[in-house]
Amino acid sequence: MLKRLIKFLENNYPNSNIDDYLDARYIQLSNSQLKQIANALNNKELLIKPASSCSAERFIFHFGDTAILVQRDNSRSTAIYQAEFAWETDFLAIHSIRNKGKGFYFIAFEFDDDYQATLKETDKKLKSQIKNIEKDKELIDKTMPILKGFMSAISE
Repeated sequence: MLKRLIKFLENNYPNSNIDDYLDARYIQLSNSQLKQIANALNNKELLIKPASSCSAERFIFHFGDTAILVQRDNSRSTAIYQAEFAWETDFLAIHSIRNKGKGFYFIAFEFDDDYQATLKETDKKLKSQIKNIEKDKELIDKTMPILKGFMSAISE
């Protein structure tokens, strides 16, 4: 998936943050690993730690058809991490001028120490693409528990 994502970015957003993706540590979880995290959270075997306790500076968290580029925020904002959600879907393929295969739908967001996510503007929007803020928020809200569990698991 990462190769397709990079190719899609090169074809559709050549001046974007491609190097951030290439420099990030890539972590792909299988369905059984995702279940393991979910079960550990439900059984309280995995305690949620603040986002700031995660030592990772930049990583790509990949599961299913989704990859999230997560980068520590070094500005003085309340956000601990900046993130970019990339969802691989056939839906965008018809809108992509240069890529007739699958496409990607992007959602930019940031989250604080308690993993409270805030949507941000993204420049990765194809010309005829219509963004639905409520649906975007819904997708991020569904993703955050797994991201929170994963980051807590790798925290010191």
